[in-house]
Amino acid sequence: MESLLTTIDNVSGQVFDYVIIGGGTAGLVLAARLSEEPSKTVLVLEAGGAHLNDPLIDLPAGYGKFMGNPEYDWAFTTVPQKHSKDTSFFWPRGKGLGGSSAVNFYTWSRAEKEDINAWERLGNPGWNWENHLKYAIKSETFVPASAEVAEKERQTHDPAVHGTDGPIVIGFPNTTSGWEVAMQDSLEALGFPRLRDLQTGTLVGAGRVPSTVDPRANTRTTSQDYLKLAVGRSNLKILVNASVARVLLGPTEDGGFVASGVEFLFDGKTHVVSTSPSGEVILSAGTLKSPQILELSGIGDPAILEKIGVETKVSLPAVGTNVQEHLFAGMAYEVNEPEKYNTIDELTDPAKVAEHMALYPDGKGLFTLGISLLSWTSLKDISARAADIEATAPTTSTTPGLTEQYAEQHARIAEGAASAEYTTIPGFYSFPNPPTPGAKHVTLCSMLNRPFSRGTIHATSADPLAPPAIDPHYFEEPADLAAYVEQIKFARRLARTAPFAAVLGKELNPGPAVASDAELARWLKKHMTTVHHTAGACAMLPRDRGGVVDPQLRVYGTTGLRVVDLSVVPLIPGAHTQSVVYAVAEQAADVIKGVFVA
Repeated sequence: MESLLTTIDNVSGQVFDYVIIGGGTAGLVLAARLSEEPSKTVLVLEAGGAHLNDPLIDLPAGYGKFMGNPEYDWAFTTVPQKHSKDTSFFWPRGKGLGGSSAVNFYTWSRAEKEDINAWERLGNPGWNWENHLKYAIKSETFVPASAEVAEKERQTHDPAVHGTDGPIVIGFPNTTSGWEVAMQDSLEALGFPRLRDLQTGTLVGAGRVPSTVDPRANTRTTSQDYLKLAVGRSNLKILVNASVARVLLGPTEDGGFVASGVEFLFDGKTHVVSTSPSGEVILSAGTLKSPQILELSGIGDPAILEKIGVETKVSLPAVGTNVQEHLFAGMAYEVNEPEKYNTIDELTDPAKVAEHMALYPDGKGLFTLGISLLSWTSLKDISARAADIEATAPTTSTTPGLTEQYAEQHARIAEGAASAEYTTIPGFYSFPNPPTPGAKHVTLCSMLNRPFSRGTIHATSADPLAPPAIDPHYFEEPADLAAYVEQIKFARRLARTAPFAAVLGKELNPGPAVASDAELARWLKKHMTTVHHTAGACAMLPRDRGGVVDPQLRVYGTTGLRVVDLSVVPLIPGAHTQSVVYAVAEQAADVIKGVFVA
């Protein structure tokens, strides 16, 4: 894959058919698929480093190890949150080839069917579950567990919804914490049905989840693996450490604008690359950067652009709005009978690291430990207050398109769709109280997956190296906070339910002193965090309903410019988004090549 990397001399001032901004999860899918046409030249501009054959990325069980490391992490922070005690939240995101697929927590689950069908109902023909599943399957190679392990660990699967020859190899982790079966039994006792497979479009229940780790080699798989498809292609070039400043736009006879190239920074100097007369610029910089680049290019809300001194070329006020994110809160417990269970706590000890590194080549030890049980339920199935809380959630808005989104959200709630999510991290990932020295820990995680609050992401200056202002508007809609408090209360109920209860010892976070609804709300406002699933800032919707791109992912008011990443998702699904991005990018590639049939 190193042969695909190029130098500034081979890029600056040159002309390409496709210029892809961002070599992350979506960008490398597009690079591989669009370069399948030998007559088309493709350039990827990535702001981070190459990170090819990087042992830090390849080695699994790296939950959070990249956070704050500027080589791998953008390390964004939000603006102080008005409804969260003015807390500024840390929002890490992957930087370098592979993007967040190279630094995430590995989990691979698909959305529910109606979450995807909602995109089509909101005005996007062809963006439905049937097509989504087809492209999701295309992206993966699933390696099943052995019959013995599948029966013992309940690592079951449905072959009909899995791929066998895609670039992303997934499978169940070779080492588990040891409490997954007990937790699933407790969830089942509390009304969560046992799920055979989390990839079928149904998520209400509890089931074992594969990881983006090849269980045969015990190495992480990322969008870099798409580049293996392109090795030997002379029509694909990748330039790393190239920060895009703006898309170059020229006027058209009909009053619109055409993308003619990209201006970028490399080694402190400004460079330009152009697109061919029929070429395109494809923005795949991720939800946190794509709206900023559009604004720096003169596409967005004129009021925002005026503040940063950028001339408005395309008035598109929806750019950087409709931001949605899943919320995460970790409740930490000491582990009873620690000798029975596996956690990453002991990897803080250099001697233990050496011990487990010696086991790793044989597919054993803590470096093959994975998160492997996910569960979902509706609020009404865990709280007697659900109806009252849902009655306070908004149904209408003066913001274009938001009323239609709210209708979809309420419809899903009425159906009892997956909303509250629970899993565990085998180790300590919780705030504010520290771990107990020498102990093993369970972090019982609760995620709020259908927020009604909508945030914004905007450029703060004309400097492309300045971070955007990220404002998720956490808890602006009170129903979100009320629902989240109920989820945490249910998590405690789960922690008291046998047989999982026997695993858990002392509660460290939020801790027994945090007991009332008001106290839980205060804890959430200060100590929850992101699930790294931000969507919606360049939404695929009709232009008069808050859209930035059309169903072909073309930016309104332009030709030759598209956006392909999680920012185009108009309504965030209730599941983890890694597999969603791969499917969106696979479908987008066929749309761009003109071979997609809705």
